[in-house]
Amino acid sequence: MLLIMEFTPHFKRKRRNAQSSLKLAPFPPCQDGKPYQGVFNGLCVEVKDSEESQIRVLYENGCYGQGSRSRGGPATGMASETLLLGLEEACMLSYFLEALEIRDLSGNKINWETYLKSAREYDEKFVYKLAAYLYLKSKGWIIKSGIKFGGDFLIYKQSPSQYHASFLVIVQTPLKNPDSHYVAKNLKGVQRVAETSDKDVLILRVNQTSDFDITLVTPESLESLNIEETVIRRFNYTSFVQCKQKQ
Repeated sequence: MLLIMEFTPHFKRKRRNAQSSLKLAPFPPCQDGKPYQGVFNGLCVEVKDSEESQIRVLYENGCYGQGSRSRGGPATGMASETLLLGLEEACMLSYFLEALEIRDLSGNKINWETYLKSAREYDEKFVYKLAAYLYLKSKGWIIKSGIKFGGDFLIYKQSPSQYHASFLVIVQTPLKNPDSHYVAKNLKGVQRVAETSDKDVLILRVNQTSDFDITLVTPESLESLNIEETVIRRFNYTSFVQCKQKQ
C-alpha cells in the first residue's frame, strides 16, 4: 500500500488574542530618517528609548528583540527597560536594513568587520546562523531564540503574542567538529521536546563553496551559501488514518 504524505506546518493561534486584527510591518521604520541607537555589550545589542525612536515601535514592526524586564516585547512602561536584540537580528537591522546604528561601550560606532569578529568570538557558528536567519526572514517568518527548547531559533507565522511557534530550527554548519551535526540520538531528543509543544523540527543545513572564507565574509558573499531544509516529524499512523477518514 502506498501512503502519500502531505506535510502541513502547525499554525496554532493563541487563545488570548486581543490584537488579532492588528497588521504590522515586517521591518521597522526609521523615525524621522534616523536609525535606532544600540550598544553591543558582548552578548547582545541593547537599544534604549529616545526622543527620536521608541523601542516599542521597533519590537512591534517585526517583533525584534525582547524587553529587558518583560517576557516578550517591552511592556512595563519603565524608563529603565531596554530592548535586547540577538546578534543575528541586530546585524540584519544594522548592516542590511540600515535601521540600527551599533556602538561599543565607549560610544564608538562599530563597522561590519569589527562586529563580525566580536560576534564570532562569542559564537563560532555566527556567520552560518546569520545566513540561516536571513534565509528565514526572506520567507516572512518571525524569528526568536530557540535556546530554551535546545535549538537555534523558533519561528512563528505572526507575532508570538498571537501564535505559537511552528518550528524549532537547528542550524547545521560545515564546521569540522563533532558537535556541528546532531547525531540521531540527540536529534530524537530535540524532536520529542518540540513535539510536546506542537512544534516540528526544521534543520537548515548550510553548505559553502570551497573558496568561501569565513574570516573575510561580506554581506554580498553570504549569498554564495546554500541552505537545505529538512523537516523532522514523527509519523503517527493512527492520526494519519483518522485524518484521511474525515476527508
